[in-house]
Amino acid sequence: MAMRDITELMNTYRECSRSLWNVYFSKLPDVGETQDAFKHIRALLFDSLVDSQLFYEGDEGDGDILPLVLWVVPRLRPLILIERPSADSNHYWDQEKDMVVGPDEIKLAFLDYFDFAEAPIKDFYYYRCRIVQFPSHVEYEGREALIKAMNGRVFHDEDAE
Repeated sequence: MAMRDITELMNTYRECSRSLWNVYFSKLPDVGETQDAFKHIRALLFDSLVDSQLFYEGDEGDGDILPLVLWVVPRLRPLILIERPSADSNHYWDQEKDMVVGPDEIKLAFLDYFDFAEAPIKDFYYYRCRIVQFPSHVEYEGREALIKAMNGRVFHDEDAE
């Protein structure tokens, strides 16, 4: 499996997104509409700052290019927050108290950055991930999880494209 460490590319995207929101967008009067517009801008930023820096085989125009496969790999043994199922459609990140995971104990697919507060300031403090494999807790596979961005690295699976 060819894995490329793209943590620095992701940090560039993270910092650019944070700066745009915190300096400009957070000050606009309609936060709801601002959030929607910012979501679209973030997608463009991701395409420009991350996706365009990765190399693909094949022709992008023929529709054969699969979505990026990005993996978050914990550094050492950081705390992980696992989403607890709820009937009220809210997200609760308290399935396990004080759970830590090592880099070889879990496989996490990157979904996005996450902050508990959406306004006024965004820090993108966490990686929001999907648990793909967790042999010691298979019941959590498929759920979302949070890991502090400073406690993980992001890798691009070049074989998946």
